[in-house]
Amino acid sequence: MNAPDPLTPVERLLALAGLYTQHNDRIDLLFSGRSTVRPDAYVASALCLEREALACVKTVQQRRLPAIEPVTSAAVRLKQIAYLTGGATRYLTAAQHALPDDVHLARPHARRGFGQHIRQARELTALAPAAVVESAEHIAARLPGRARTSAAVPGMDAAQRGVLLEVARGHVLVTEQYGQRGCGHSVSVDIKVLHHLEAQGLVIREVATAPPFLSGGPPRDRVCLTTPGLSALDSVIDTPLRTSPSRTLPVPSPVAAATTRARR
Repeated sequence: MNAPDPLTPVERLLALAGLYTQHNDRIDLLFSGRSTVRPDAYVASALCLEREALACVKTVQQRRLPAIEPVTSAAVRLKQIAYLTGGATRYLTAAQHALPDDVHLARPHARRGFGQHIRQARELTALAPAAVVESAEHIAARLPGRARTSAAVPGMDAAQRGVLLEVARGHVLVTEQYGQRGCGHSVSVDIKVLHHLEAQGLVIREVATAPPFLSGGPPRDRVCLTTPGLSALDSVIDTPLRTSPSRTLPVPSPVAAATTRARR
């Protein structure tokens, strides 16, 4: 069996953003009362994120990018994210030592003891997913020898690219089924586009892994990029794409349609 190709620098950054989103979701579920307390897992997750963030910084430095803005700021931002994650690790470690005996019986209090340390750690990684994706956009535009093409994703348009970016930033959640409710963070996310991207295998829903919209409500599903989704966004992240003249999706080719039917 052939080993999978290593991730490109941009794919690795996009994957890192996804890991931060998952980490933040786990802590948010704890405060919503929808998750059991696992302090060891939180510390291990933060340590993994810190190592991967520093590894991404090293990878970017090895590519000899031009020392110009906004590339320089993007590299610095990645270092800051790694250092902030180190701070989060320390808060999470402190939370382990402040773990109350009745922690499994009640939600953590966000302003004292164990819960306060967890909240402080969560604040340090809150902006990481979007910041990593923004850095990836700037770095992609200046990577030497980078092939800029959307050939790997036939029919990709600006709307689909925009939704992929929002997914990468950790901004897309859904409740139950796509057709019933879609929740975007800062932009309107077209449910039909989500359907289309899922059918292409570019995004996937991780069921009940994100905090509820309202206290006491059911957990929501996080929409994440798949490995093909990472590659697809990598191929168009710094490429202007056409805007569809209407809200309808492009008609798939006969081959694509046959593939879609086969998947169903």
